[in-house]
Amino acid sequence: MAIQIAFFDIDWTLYDHSSHTWVLSGLQAIKQLQKNGVKIYLCSARPYNSMKLFGVFDLGIRWDGYIASAGAVAYGDHHFIKTLVMPKPMVHNLIQVTKELGLPMEMVGIKTRFMTLPPNDYVEKYHWVYKDTTMPVRSYRGEPLTGALLFAPAEYDEELKRRCPGVRFDRFADYGVDVMDVPHEKGDAIKDVLAYYGYSKDEAIAFGDDYQDLTMVPQVGIFVCVGNGKDEVKKAATYVARPISEDGILESLQHYHLV
Repeated sequence: MAIQIAFFDIDWTLYDHSSHTWVLSGLQAIKQLQKNGVKIYLCSARPYNSMKLFGVFDLGIRWDGYIASAGAVAYGDHHFIKTLVMPKPMVHNLIQVTKELGLPMEMVGIKTRFMTLPPNDYVEKYHWVYKDTTMPVRSYRGEPLTGALLFAPAEYDEELKRRCPGVRFDRFADYGVDVMDVPHEKGDAIKDVLAYYGYSKDEAIAFGDDYQDLTMVPQVGIFVCVGNGKDEVKKAATYVARPISEDGILESLQHYHLV
């Protein structure tokens, strides 16, 4: 069955953080893939606002759509195919509790982000490892939020879980915690996008490198892991390409005769 749609992770799949560059051969191959009639989607853990500031929409590619916030948001055909939104009472309580503890959060909306408190030492330590733009501080206005990024060490974990019932706190770094009410998975969003277009999984291909990309594997016919990816992701892949620095995206698309 012919491939109709392709999903691309961003960090370490399209963007090489070791050289701080977008890999030109991969971008050119994606443009050709689209010319060949395949829809092209971004599929990232980054929120939309982070993707925009990172420059992914300024690459000269007219993406057919995107999956953002690790699957909480899917957008295509000029409207939202999927949005996972936290209940407002839960958000109000979460903000109140974290402010009482002096813990800043970056609240993530459908297209915007804002900080609940001014950056402190926890934020600086987080951004030392994970480079990103610090958002302005403002109050919550009741807008739809998909989740939050909490800047806090592990000593606060148990108290936060006790005082914020129903909230998931998924720690992924010493000072970084993903906050949401339901799991966000790229694979679930891909499934929704395929259903929207009426495509089967065998008509989809996806590209990734990290653990969050594993949920993509059962939802597509072909999953490509670039050669610089995690070993566990390589083991789950249909095909392991060369590293992105060695034209892995171009090589894998050529391998499947898509460009």
